[in-house]
Amino acid sequence: MSQSFQNKPWFNYPKYNWQTKHAVIIGGGIAGCQMAWHLCQSDWQVTLIERHDELASEASGNPIGVILPKMTSQQSLGEDFYTQCFNYTLSLLETLEKKGKKIDWQRCGALQLTHNAREEKRWQALAARDFSDDFLQLLDKDKTSQIAGINLPYKSSYFPQAGWIKPASFCRALSDHPNCKVMTESEALSLKKIDKDWQILNKDKKIIAQAEAIVICNGRDLFNFEQSNFLPNMPVAGQTTLALASDKSKKLKTVIGHEGYLTPAVDGQHIFGATFEREQNNPKLNPEADKQNQQQLAHYLPDFSATLAKFNSAHTAVRMTTPDRFPYAGALPDKDFYQKNYADLHQGKQYKDYPNAQYHAGLFMLGGLGSRGLTTSGLCAKSLCHLLENRTPSKLLHYCHPARFLIKALKRKIL
Repeated sequence: MSQSFQNKPWFNYPKYNWQTKHAVIIGGGIAGCQMAWHLCQSDWQVTLIERHDELASEASGNPIGVILPKMTSQQSLGEDFYTQCFNYTLSLLETLEKKGKKIDWQRCGALQLTHNAREEKRWQALAARDFSDDFLQLLDKDKTSQIAGINLPYKSSYFPQAGWIKPASFCRALSDHPNCKVMTESEALSLKKIDKDWQILNKDKKIIAQAEAIVICNGRDLFNFEQSNFLPNMPVAGQTTLALASDKSKKLKTVIGHEGYLTPAVDGQHIFGATFEREQNNPKLNPEADKQNQQQLAHYLPDFSATLAKFNSAHTAVRMTTPDRFPYAGALPDKDFYQKNYADLHQGKQYKDYPNAQYHAGLFMLGGLGSRGLTTSGLCAKSLCHLLENRTPSKLLHYCHPARFLIKALKRKIL
């Protein structure tokens, strides 16, 4: 990754001197569970708060998701980010299984089909680059069909290490640690600072947890707190659909990607979708969304789609993302301090002796993971854990810094 964020005072982090290594994590989806795991590995005591009666109940509640990188035609910061996250997540899954954790997943491979002119252009560009076969293979139509186990009229980009996963099983494995206390049916609605501790309050203003370190990981509600509500965000609702597998459809061996995704048969069913609705923050299961998913599948894979039966809604949720598609991972900035001390950045005073940034002491966040949180959450959580542990912040944390849009706004004098 580029070094352009390095040594900027508004992105510098302080050193932490924790009185106790106890953190409260708000949100029991994949982001919160990843944070719990990584902090527990560093001997932190963790309280994981989830407002529903089970972990992985909202964006992480999809019956089956996909572990898959995201490629661009030419090497880019985004591609490097997703590749590093993908490789780390695979390594983490192996680590968890070696520790005896049961996770419902399969490294079945994934085929990204060249289903339109844009994908054809990307396929050609990727084919001209040098990748190891165990990461990416550029396949012709015959080889694509051979790998898939069904006849496909497309070339493809094949990721042999990719696969499907049941997110709930991933979350259970990550939170299953003697240092982790899980509190379900506990809704965190506001935060109050008392001395060095943060108190977490419910709707009745009662304290449900308290700690010096808080990590906000609650997906679509990440921006509902007074300390985080200024951060740009883009809610996108998505619904997946399931269908009963047929004898023919059961021949599919891999995950398929086109404009959406399709899993091989798992427990006798295929999951596919998902819809994409911007600025929708409270979705409900909708038969029209299932029709969209069916129409999309029938458009790109008509022969396969025709073999399926008994279509039903699978899951709907909000996938919160950011304007630049990088997550938020870091300490929550003190907006007033930024506005006061960096107000003249629009004048181009890049080399002025600015003070180091100030933050809401002990308050951190991990979110805005979008539709690939299963792939990206692990490395982001590891990097954030290193920050709390006073290890040298990774380059990833510079690009996921929660203040990056605030600084851009100050430079453009739009704040």
